[in-house]
Amino acid sequence: MEELRRFFQDESGPELVEWAVVTVILILATFAILQAIGNELTRIYQTIRDTLAGIG
Repeated sequence: MEELRRFFQDESGPELVEWAVVTVILILATFAILQAIGNELTRIYQTIRDTLAGIG
């Protein structure tokens, strides 16, 4: 009976679930942002690479 009471009073489980949900949201947001700006970053990288190749 004591173990059952301790199980229901333990709050570490819900806290772990909250952190997991926050982590998933951050990963999804990061993925969406990178998808949105990926083409622009590729264009900038190619411009820099072409400029440096033109110098040499």
